[in-house]
Amino acid sequence: MDRSLNDPDLVEWISARSDPFGARHGLARSGCAGLFLGCVFGVHLTLLVQLAVGALPMQMCLLRWCCYVVALSGFHAAEFLTTARYKWKDVSYDSWLLNHSAAYGYAAAAAMVEFWLEAYFSPGLKASTPLLALGLAVVLLGHGARVAAMVTCGEHFAHRIMIAKDPRHRLVTHGIYAYLRHPSYTGWFWWSVGTQVVLANPLCFVAYAVASWRFFADRVPFEEATLRAFYPAEYPAYVRRTRVLIPFLRSDDHED
Repeated sequence: MDRSLNDPDLVEWISARSDPFGARHGLARSGCAGLFLGCVFGVHLTLLVQLAVGALPMQMCLLRWCCYVVALSGFHAAEFLTTARYKWKDVSYDSWLLNHSAAYGYAAAAAMVEFWLEAYFSPGLKASTPLLALGLAVVLLGHGARVAAMVTCGEHFAHRIMIAKDPRHRLVTHGIYAYLRHPSYTGWFWWSVGTQVVLANPLCFVAYAVASWRFFADRVPFEEATLRAFYPAEYPAYVRRTRVLIPFLRSDDHED
């Protein structure tokens, strides 16, 4: 196969194999991330099953922690797997979203610290079974909405907002998109808030809700303005018949 070294795909392919740990598409980086997440998921799922069937004495704090870690690791695994399935040319270590942002890492660390401090000093905060059930329901619905959005979009889905229209792309209005606008954002919002209900973290519940809302309050209007520019004939009508289910979010709900 005659391919020029000026071909960026070929250059990136060579770079990934000559530097498997450092290159963005390096197989070693993705492999290590998968191994790490798989081990964390497997250990906590095993503990969760043992708690559920009574093989271990029931401890609500440990049960909550296992549910949280399984949900967290499952979320990142799903991000990678859906990208690998539908956009295999773009799949990389970044597809795990483990390096999403410094703020995301700090938020996860804060949730873990709050949980264990409260579990030690005030274990009664973690004792509510109905609250755990509510949190799990919100997490599952939120994550389900995000995965459904990614699967429905298929190769049109991207973790970054496009600022230039790809001529191959079309406005997706079927499946979950027939009812919700930005279902992946709606799903992520409720998933993130739900994880703090699972952990029974009152402080991080408020912090996650505010931080997630502010993130999407900036992102959604920008993306909607971009989509209006890309699809001036289709998008206004689509906006009128759909909603964004993030509370109090100012969205483009009317035609200018």
